[in-house]
Amino acid sequence: MKVTQMSLYRTLKANLGQSSRSMNALYVQASTGKKMIDASDDPSAIGSVFSSRTAISSAERYLETMAETQDNLDILDGYLDTAGNILIRAKEIATAAINGTLSDEDYATYAAEVEQLQNALLDVANARVDGKYLFAGYAEDTQPFSGDPVVYQGTSDHKMVEVSAGQTIQTSLSGDEVFSSPVDCFAVLADLETALSNGDTTALSSSLVDLESAAEQVRGKRSWMGNINARLDDLTTLAENMKLQMEERLSAHEDADLVEVMSGISQAEQAYEAALTVTGRLSQLSILDYL
Repeated sequence: MKVTQMSLYRTLKANLGQSSRSMNALYVQASTGKKMIDASDDPSAIGSVFSSRTAISSAERYLETMAETQDNLDILDGYLDTAGNILIRAKEIATAAINGTLSDEDYATYAAEVEQLQNALLDVANARVDGKYLFAGYAEDTQPFSGDPVVYQGTSDHKMVEVSAGQTIQTSLSGDEVFSSPVDCFAVLADLETALSNGDTTALSSSLVDLESAAEQVRGKRSWMGNINARLDDLTTLAENMKLQMEERLSAHEDADLVEVMSGISQAEQAYEAALTVTGRLSQLSILDYL
């Protein structure tokens, strides 16, 4: 009987300690909102938790890269739009000069405006963003266009950015493909200025065709980069969805159901109080009670 008494007491005491630990674990879950704090809390879920965290981190990195890239593409689009408008204005001047009856003064006025358009286009071609030339290829510290006639001094390379695992996209245009080849936009404007200065309607007609080709060249490159920007919208949506899925997966392993936790705390506290009462009473019994 004595042995049974001591054995029962030790069992009750062990159960009391286990109840206390379980209750404390529930308290931690309630305060942190997490059911998995340490790897030992659920060893079988460690692989899924680590892979989910890695995927989330990767998605966040790609999302940041794509957002920055789209900002730069928007800036690039703005400059291409300005370049296109310059060529459109030059085409309007050529059309007016061909179709209208102009005086020498009118031709001179138009020629002066075209000279200003050349300077404006040169400013666009030599645009800098964050101190780096936008249309210089890899030679971003070298002014891409200069001289008379204007020549290109950059490279023909495109900058590429990784936007998902194993997938890269073009994020820049070289100055030669926009302004120099196959149509030399600066030469076209220079020819237009000369034709206006000379009042040469035959040369003006030729300039009109060349101006359309130059404008189409800029429009084509702008459209190309616009398609890339639209592609980034799709990739951003995919990355955001993947991140959300991984967050939900991670939450399923880590996050506690607070309603369930609070219910468990209530039950654990009741069980602990009951065990504490029984253990306390048993500890007060003496050996004489069994003699």
